[in-house]
This record gives sequence, structure tokens and C-alpha cells, in this order.
Amino acid sequence: MNDASTFADLLEDVALQLSSLDPLAETPEAIATTASSVIAEYQRLSTAASESGQAAVQHVAEWIHEMLASFQDSLPEAILELLQGGQLFGWIELTAFALREPDEPSHLPAIAAELMSEAWPEPPDPALLENLLVNLHVSSQPTSVVVDDTTPTQVERNPLAWAADIHPELLEAYLQETPGQIAETARLIHLISQGDSTIEQRRHAARLAHTVKGASGVVGVQAIAAFTHRLEDILDLDIAPHLSNGLGKTLAASADCLETLFEHLQEGKGLPDEYAPLLADMDTWEQRLAETAAELPPLAPMILPDFITQSGNAADDSDAEDLPATEQTRSGTNHLSVPLETVQRLLNLAGELITSTSQIAEQAQLTIAFGKQLQQQDEHIRQMLDELSETIDQQSNHLPQRSAHTTVATIAAKDNFDQLELEAYNDLQSASSLLTESIADNRELTRNLQQQVRQISEQVYQQQRLQRQLSETILRTRLIPVQSLTARLERTVRETCRRTDKQANISIIGQHLQIDTDILQGLTPPLLHMLRNAVDHGIESPAERQAAGKAAEGTITLHFEQKGNQIHLTLSDDGQGLDAERLRTRAIERGLIKFDAKLSEEDTLRLILQPGFTTRDEVSDISGRGVGMDVVQTAVEDLQGLLRISSTPGHGTTMHIQVPLTLIATNALLVRTGGNLVAIPGSTIQQLLHVSAAEHNMEDGHWRIPYQGQSLEVLPLARLLGWQTTPPDLSKGHSLLITASEQQAYALHVDEILQTRDIVVKSLAPWLNLAQGVSGACILANGAVAPVLDLLRMLRNLESGSLTLNTISTLTADKTLQRIRILIVDDSLSNRKSLSLMVEQMGYQAITAVDGLDALQHLHEHSVELILTDLEMPRMNGLEMTQAIRIWPEKRHLPIIMITSRSTKKHRQMAQQAGVDSYLTKPVDHDTLHTQLDKWLKTQLVA
Repeated sequence: MNDASTFADLLEDVALQLSSLDPLAETPEAIATTASSVIAEYQRLSTAASESGQAAVQHVAEWIHEMLASFQDSLPEAILELLQGGQLFGWIELTAFALREPDEPSHLPAIAAELMSEAWPEPPDPALLENLLVNLHVSSQPTSVVVDDTTPTQVERNPLAWAADIHPELLEAYLQETPGQIAETARLIHLISQGDSTIEQRRHAARLAHTVKGASGVVGVQAIAAFTHRLEDILDLDIAPHLSNGLGKTLAASADCLETLFEHLQEGKGLPDEYAPLLADMDTWEQRLAETAAELPPLAPMILPDFITQSGNAADDSDAEDLPATEQTRSGTNHLSVPLETVQRLLNLAGELITSTSQIAEQAQLTIAFGKQLQQQDEHIRQMLDELSETIDQQSNHLPQRSAHTTVATIAAKDNFDQLELEAYNDLQSASSLLTESIADNRELTRNLQQQVRQISEQVYQQQRLQRQLSETILRTRLIPVQSLTARLERTVRETCRRTDKQANISIIGQHLQIDTDILQGLTPPLLHMLRNAVDHGIESPAERQAAGKAAEGTITLHFEQKGNQIHLTLSDDGQGLDAERLRTRAIERGLIKFDAKLSEEDTLRLILQPGFTTRDEVSDISGRGVGMDVVQTAVEDLQGLLRISSTPGHGTTMHIQVPLTLIATNALLVRTGGNLVAIPGSTIQQLLHVSAAEHNMEDGHWRIPYQGQSLEVLPLARLLGWQTTPPDLSKGHSLLITASEQQAYALHVDEILQTRDIVVKSLAPWLNLAQGVSGACILANGAVAPVLDLLRMLRNLESGSLTLNTISTLTADKTLQRIRILIVDDSLSNRKSLSLMVEQMGYQAITAVDGLDALQHLHEHSVELILTDLEMPRMNGLEMTQAIRIWPEKRHLPIIMITSRSTKKHRQMAQQAGVDSYLTKPVDHDTLHTQLDKWLKTQLVA
């Protein structure tokens, strides 16, 4: 129990137990029992605090425990008064909040107020209270920088490390400010090395180098301090005449080395290989420049005219305008540094809000549907009331006309009517009138209810809109421009060119595109490796390029683009391209493919993605180790992306990567397959395609459809997941999901396509392996949990042979292996519920319909084995429905059992003539229904 969160859970449990005790106990036994329970909970709290190392909480709990123990025998009512006032558990809840929300400053004063309340029999010791608050404050302070427990000996062996005794806040400030300063220093030095800098830019570069030198010396990073010291000394000298004589190359390499030094510092690595040679080279240049400066005679002071001085000032102003935008706007733009954990927490809360809002919307839609059913029921009752009124009117026509002075007794005596019959008739007429008024009132209430539900639905819609805006805003806080990676990408190309004696420049298009932090960080390692490969394997040497009629300097183009909810990255070079035949030969030599293997050109190019594949015979620090492009492929797969390769010999190679915009929240399609609900990210679905029955083709036992000039095999998604499924009915049309891997397109069949929803993907690692094709899970509107599929990974596993279609799990059409489905048709909700429960208890699956037309629609969409129907229903009654089924060729064989309140011989004959197999009168008991179902289902199965 060393974790503060775990201890907070225990605090909340103790507070819950205390708050659930009854403070209003009256009998002595009950009072004593409650007081004993309170004391026991505080004893538990004291023990747990001691075990968790929470000494301050333990001392407060012991103080209260001693106080309560002193009252247990003499005055237990005092304990109940403290319990009723909330003092016994209020400070415990606030302490749990303080441990869970360390950034919230309001919890500590609230805890102090609770413990200093006048309700306590005696005030707490100030030292005790102070100790609690100080400990909570100290324990809640975040440690944003983790310093390795590196021994002094280890620090001495690695000069690229900070001092072991550096203050964490000082180190945190260094790690926050120095990256920007080093990046700006490197940018300016590159301008200086090219001879394109101004005086102010050279001064600014020297000042930044001085700042980095001082900050690095303070935290003990001597390697960076020494390196920037050399840079500062050189930048203070007259370097312009020597840039073309080799100093420019040294400065450019030094700028790249400076950035590499800080990266190695952050990653805990040692000094880069080029550090020592560059440091020695800068020493040589410094001595040479100092000797040159000593030979120059000092310039005599000159008295300049005012216009020259003013012109110089104007020039200085123009130089200031040449400063980078980051320097100009640094003082005018306000920025807030927020930890990534806080942003992630906000995203989690936004995800919970998405789920909650979806659940509310789902409930609103169900309420609307119930309102419509209520309206239909009211309409049905109104029709029945009209029939009743018509019957009463017909009865009244048989009564003699009565004047205003004619009494009921007179009419009865005159026409031999029973007085009780007349009074019953009058009561019936009055009840009918009252019922009519009640129905009218009910109709008005229904309209009001529907209006209120519509207003709630509109509010829910507004809430969903605001929730989407909130989620998008929070997601934008995680976005980083590609421009933040530009310097590192350019440096990688320059360093690789220096190591390989080649020349190349890189052009980056779409630098202002904003990409999610996780996506950009996941793309960085494969990008750097592809750039090294482009220079080392793709770009030729200057002599070879000129011999081929190309420019001596190669060109690498990196293009970032957003299309919908996908990020597209294209890396192309104008080098020598990939030799497919050489790739094939090397793959055969390494045993990656067989000699007689038939591969397309695209498949041959993808051989470079195989682990252990390399075309180099010699191993260098850049290539030849057989580790590279397979790592790129793995990184792209982890981002649920696609990698495509194309190449033209002699003209270059193009790598295209496609990854989703974010992996946290996405729009997914909900489908049902194998009886289970799953979510598929919309980014992996190319198209929803409806295929008619005429377009189905069976070739060698495989279901195929025509699609864009090719024949696609249709794969049941349930079989990819290893679930049982029934063969689809190819006599009907089906809606299919069209998706594709890097190699080919696929058509997937599911049982039912539901709807799209915004979901938040919850990770299931490490409990569930991604190789199973499930990237996470999401919570649906009804509270159910659905797996989120990684279709691309599943298709890759299928192509590689690590996943095989589950043919054994496919069920035959034998109805005995399925739950028998029974269609229940009744306009009464209570009757449908009652019959459904009885049918389900018997082990059957119940499908309900509100009338005959609804039942016919269900029969068109689903296959059933038996029908239970009422006689009298709106729109289409049971007799009309039976007649329609008996002339339906595919359905005419279905057994139909009619369950009605009409028990006359006439109605039985009408049902028999319509084609009803069995006639039961309401109410029907369980045994009778079970006997009838068993009888007719056996007949159906035999048929």
C-alpha cells in the first residue's frame, strides 16, 4: 500500500462505512453497536495509515480514536452526534481528495476547517494539524524531472550527464528552456556557415551559445559547456573570409553535433562519435583565427557624420526585423506549459462525456419510440371507444322517445322494459361519456409529453455538439506542427551525407500541418531511418549522378498531407531506385523466399520489409546490419497505418505511409457478426457496398463478387475472429464492407450493419495481444462494451499465414443447432411481454410485432419457425395476416397459432378458413402453450 491512490481508496471506503451507519439509533443496544462500529473503523484507519507510511494521517486517526474510546462507556451518544454532523468522515473524504487531486489547492483549507470545527469535544493539537497539512502538501508536489541515482563514478565516466546533486527544479528549468535555445543556435550557425547571415544574427548566435554554455555549466553538463564555449569564441572572431576555406563546413557540422549532444543527454546516451574530432577542429580554427586577428592593425577611431550614424541605427533596426518570428513574438505571446498527463486526463474525461452523452441520446430516442407507441395505443383505444359509442347509439334507437316529463318508470311500464335494464343503459352511457373525456385528457397529456421529449432531444443534440467541440479542442492541445521536426530531419540528411560523402538536400512540404503527439512521435523513428536509407541506398555519389546526367546534389522530398481523418506521408528521392531482380536474388540467398516463388513487382519490393534483409555486403554504422525497414513496418503497423513502396530504376523510390489522425478518439461503425457487437474504425473501411442477389458468384466453393473490374472473395468477419456463424442466404442481397491492406482489397460480410458512433478507444494492454486483431474496447450508449477491431492487422496476419479462416466453426443450416425463433404478433404490449417471457423460458427466441403489417416485415427480414398471433389488431388483423402468409410461397408452410379472447364457434371457423393451424383462447397457460409449440415445431422440423 505504498501508492497514494491505493491509500485514497481505503480512505474513501472508511468514509463510506462511517457514513452508512445509523446516527439516529434510539435503543441503548443500537447506540452501543453504532459507537463500537465507529471506533472499529478508526482503528482500521490507524492501522492502514501506519502500513502505508502515512504517519500524519495515522496520528490524527489515533487522536480521534482515543477521544471516541473515552466516550464509549460514559457517553456513547456523543459519538452519534459527531457521526450525524459528518465530522467523523468529512475530513477523511477531503484527505482522499487531496491525495487524488494534488494540483487542487482548496482541499487543505477544507481539511483544516473540518478538524477545527466547534462540534469536536476538544480542539486538535495545532502541531498535529500542521503536520497533517504539511505532509499532504509535500506528498502532493509533482516530481516532473526524474534524476537517475547515478553514482559519482558513473557521472565521471560520462561527461554528457548532469550532476547527481542538482536541484530538481533547476534541472527542470534547464530541460525546458535549453532545447529551444539550442535549436535556434543551430539554425543561426547554419545561416552563418552559408554566408547568409547579418551582423545581428551572428551576435545573437554568440549570445545564445554563451547562454547555453552557462546553463550547462550550472547543471554540470560539461560536454555541452565545453562545446558551446568553443562555438562562442569562434563566433566572436572575424570568420567571414574563412567560410569558404572549410570553416563553413566545420560550423555546419558543429551545429548538427550540438543538437545531437542534447538529444543524447535526454536519452541517456554517451558522446557522439563526431564530438572529439569537431572539438579538435574548432580548437584549430580558433587558434588560426586568433593569430589572424592579432596580425591586423587596430583601426583609428573615426568621427562620422550624423546621417551615417542615423543610417547605422536604421540598419540595426532592420537587422532586428530579421530576427526569427519566434524571437520577435516571444514577449508578445502568452504560453502555458501543461503536463502531457493533464491533457491525457482531460481526454479521458472527454471520453467519459462522449459515452455519457451517447447514453442520454440513446435513452431519449427510446423515450420517443415509447411515446409513439403510446400514441398508437391511444389511437387504438379511441377507435374502440368509437365502436362502443356506436353500439350504444344503436341500442338507444330501440328505446321509445321520451319527453321532458317522461320518467324511466313510465317508459318501463309502457313498453314492458325492465327498470334495471334502463338504469344499466344510462350508467353505460355515462361511463362512455366519462371515458371519452378521459381519453381526450390522456391525448393532451401525451402531446405535452412528446413536446417535452422533443425539447430534451434538442438539448441532447446541443450537448453532443458542444461535446464534439470540447473533444476537438482538447485533441488540438496534443497537436504538434511538423515544423517542430524539420530541424532534426534536415540534420539527419546532412549527417548521413557527411558519412557517405554524398550530396543531397531535403524539401519538406506541409510543415505547418498539425499532427497528434503520439502519431508524430511514432512516425519519427521510421522517418529518420527512411531518410538515412534514401541517402545511403538511394542517392548516388556525385560522380555517378553526373555520369547519369543528373545534378551532383540529390533531392529528397517529404510531403505531409491530411485527407479526411488520415495523415498521408510521402517520401521520394531521385536516386538510383530499387533493383527488383537484385532484391529477389538476395532474398533467395537469405532463405526468405524459394527459388521458384512467383512474386509481383510490388511484392518483390516489399521484400525489403522482411526482418534480416539487407542488400549490403559490408556492415557500416548506417546500414548492412539487416535491421531497418522491418522496424519501419512494425512502427507503421503499431500506428494502424499502411506502408506502400514504388520505385523506378534510375529515377528513384517513393515510400507512402498512411496513418490515422489520432488513435484516441475515432468515428467507428458498429456491426454485428457471429452474434456479437464489434466496432470498426471508419478509417479502415473504404466503402459500404450493397450487392444484389444477381451479383453473387460461387467459384470453387468460395463466395465472390465483382468490384471495380476484379473478383473479390467475400470473407465472413466472424470467421476471421474465430466465431461461429451461419452461411449467408445468397438468394438475397447483402451489404458488405470493402477494406484493403497494402497488397489487395477485401470484402467482409457481417450479420448486421448498425450505425456510426464517436467512440473513445480504451487500451486493453497488456491483457490482450494486438496480434488477435483487437486494438482496444469502447463503451456503447447502452453501457455495453464492444471490442474495437484492427482490421489491417487481421488482414496482414491472414496474408502472412499466421491467421487462418475458421472453417470448422461455420454452422450448417440445421435448425436444431440454433435457437428456434418464434414470432409473436399482438397489439397489446402486456400480451407481447407475457408471451415473450413464456417463450423465452421454454428456450426459444422471441421476436415481436405490433400488428399484421409489422409481422410481414419481420418475416421478410428474418426467418422464423412458428407464429403466435392475436385476432383483432389495427392496420392488419390476424386473419388477414394469415391469408397473406398462406399465399407467400417461401412462408406458407409456417405453423400459425391464434391466441384471442374470441371464443365463439363463428370466429373459430373464420380462423380455420384463413389457414390458422391451432386456435387458443386467452388467457393461455404455460402448459397448454408448451404442448402446442412442441406439437407444431416437431411438424415443422420434420417438414
